[in-house]
Amino acid sequence: MSTDQALATAVREATLAVPGVAWLASTAAVEVATYFAGGKVVGVRLAGDTVEVHVVLDRLPVPPVAGRVDQAVRQVLAAAGDPRPVRVVVEDVADAALQAQPTGGS
Repeated sequence: MSTDQALATAVREATLAVPGVAWLASTAAVEVATYFAGGKVVGVRLAGDTVEVHVVLDRLPVPPVAGRVDQAVRQVLAAAGDPRPVRVVVEDVADAALQAQPTGGS
């Protein structure tokens, strides 16, 4: 297993373990992924100066969930000796999370 593959896989697993993360996502226009011989990890981009994680959430509010993803990914990177900053991109919120929110008003 390559270093990028191992790191991207660890980032993916840590991200998916965060309550409120439904799945890792990739934009329609440009695929977000880490590529390695024989495969890829979608939703995690290790190339460049910043590690990007693209997620779809199934829980609101967004900021606390995104913050927990940031913390989880930073822990993985720290354990690997990788000092890069993390950028969490919330691509979407699952319909079920939106429907579970009170509508307000009377």
